[in-house]
Amino acid sequence: MSSSSSTLNRDIGTEDVKIEEFVGKLRQDKFLIPTFQREFVWEPKNIVKLWDSICRFYPIGSILYWETNSYLHTHRKLGGFLFPHDEDAVRKFRDWAYILDGQQRATALLLSMIGGKGRAKDREEFDYTLYFDATDASFFFEEDLESRKNRVNPAFLVRIKDVPSWGFTFYKDISTERGFNTNIEANLQKLSKMFTDYKISLIRIRGVEVSEVCEIFERINQEGKKLDPVDIIVARTYRNEDITKKLTGFYLRDNLDAVKKVLSSQGSQFQDIEDLTILQMVSLCLRKQTGESKFGMTPAALYNLTTEDLEANWDSCQKTVLETVKLLSDFKIRGPDMLPFIYLVLPICHYLHENRSVNRSIVRQWFWATAFGLEDFRRATDVYSYCTEFFDKLETQGSYAIDSITISKKRLVETEYYYRDAFCRAVLAFLANQTPRDFSDYNAEVLDSVYLLLAHSPNLHHIYPLNFLSGVKWSEPCHMDSLMNICYLRAKTNIHVGDKNPLHYFREYHGTSHFDEILQSHLIPKDFIEREQFVPSDYQEFLYARADRVCQKLKQELPDVKVNIAE
Repeated sequence: MSSSSSTLNRDIGTEDVKIEEFVGKLRQDKFLIPTFQREFVWEPKNIVKLWDSICRFYPIGSILYWETNSYLHTHRKLGGFLFPHDEDAVRKFRDWAYILDGQQRATALLLSMIGGKGRAKDREEFDYTLYFDATDASFFFEEDLESRKNRVNPAFLVRIKDVPSWGFTFYKDISTERGFNTNIEANLQKLSKMFTDYKISLIRIRGVEVSEVCEIFERINQEGKKLDPVDIIVARTYRNEDITKKLTGFYLRDNLDAVKKVLSSQGSQFQDIEDLTILQMVSLCLRKQTGESKFGMTPAALYNLTTEDLEANWDSCQKTVLETVKLLSDFKIRGPDMLPFIYLVLPICHYLHENRSVNRSIVRQWFWATAFGLEDFRRATDVYSYCTEFFDKLETQGSYAIDSITISKKRLVETEYYYRDAFCRAVLAFLANQTPRDFSDYNAEVLDSVYLLLAHSPNLHHIYPLNFLSGVKWSEPCHMDSLMNICYLRAKTNIHVGDKNPLHYFREYHGTSHFDEILQSHLIPKDFIEREQFVPSDYQEFLYARADRVCQKLKQELPDVKVNIAE
């Protein structure tokens, strides 16, 4: 269906309902709170403020709900309080109504009217039963009831849930109580009027596809939470255990967490990979396995995943996801934050799925050529193209043709570290791929202690220390933070080097075993660190000499790719 015709079938409506009617609908599951909504986080004081606003006839905002024929997993417990919910009955509905905006207010009203114990702030046992003090028109909870009784006649402390059921004799009976006056009478009438006259505005949207709910939720959500497509897929694919139908329970969130748990147990920083990326990898595995283009990586395509699809294929797909991470780790890509483009994992995952003859050399060349050859890589069509036009042909025909790339020494020199820059991450990842050795110990690991901290707070060593360069008189920009002035070292060695002139500190390591191999692992040109004295022009020459080594090394490691080196 086209976007325009889909829009024509949409409907938006409004309705004003009384408080008791709205709460009744919540109790009867007529309005549901999907699990992609956050937990109930309001403090008791927020609930009191809400009721005070209603009592004063202040507007409290509308409740937006989405009416659909798609069943989603819904909250059964909010704030430690068991939400009235009969899931078996709910599943038999033909249409469902999910609250998209206003769930904190809705839950607050429900808890106040029902009462009962749940979690509040740091307290595991908080009684949400709400009362009204008719002597001063204030609202309070069960925990303050006894202290209030010591100050006022208990008859004037009214339980909110009882107000809608007041009979005709209520005012006559209470008027005989000790201390009754016109002020108390006015407050009680105001409270009663709140239930008879105050209306809550409900806004219904209908005919909206699930693929657009994320955008709607993000636009109207007052708590600022961005809804991930995975949240909706988790809710849509949830299934309770049903012994009578021989159905086991299924909860996608548990499966996603299990993948990360395996990665965590392996010490992999890919434990921080986004759930969306994992699900995209799984979907592309199914796309290859079934040959059905309905499976893909866009939100609209991901919504085609069913509980049955995920349940039947999760083990094999998870195996492929872990194999993909292992392959990237072999490239010294230790975590998602150091991928030049996160989408690089997707064609590789597609290729590895159920492939018994993986050509690791070609995958490696494709990875680096794509990392250095693209300015941007975030379109689904590009991912699909690599899957079919490159990796499928590689797998079925053994043929491949990787596009040529051009790498500029000037760009390498002038690029400074920034964790969001794809080219920057490509260069640093390639330097890491050389298995750099510590200056003081050839056998010492440097990536474990330094590399894993790169994403936002890099702990990288400047070969020519910044303070040293700051003391030099420059006649032109010197690019102190150039990527070509950065290498990987252990923190201990980095501290020892400090702000020293590299001609001085390298002499301390010159006698280290395998010193030449250590320099080579960093692609550091040896002649610059063996000079007798430093002159300003040496630094710029060093940067370009190292840039040339990076270019030549990249060309060497991509024998099947035409690598053009520009000055």
